Amino acid sequence: MSGLLKGPKMPTPAQVAPETVAAQQRQEARLAEEERSQKAQLAAQRRVRQTGGQRMLLSSERDDARLGIQTTLGSGSA
Repeated sequence: MSGLLKGPKMPTPAQVAPETVAAQQRQEARLAEEERSQKAQLAAQRRVRQTGGQRMLLSSERDDARLGIQTTLGSGSA
């Protein structure tokens, strides 16, 4: 009767199949690599947001960076 109230025992590491342990380690390594790449991607996006706008506004291609790019459509003569 007391066996009904007890939960199942956890298997010892020797009882767990080595393939299962190896698969779990591969999965943990894959998840760690995925997390690292996501962090790097977010950092790159943040870096572009912070510096990309200023770089474009103060471009050396403009005559006067404070005036902005002024383009006219067509030949300009009516």
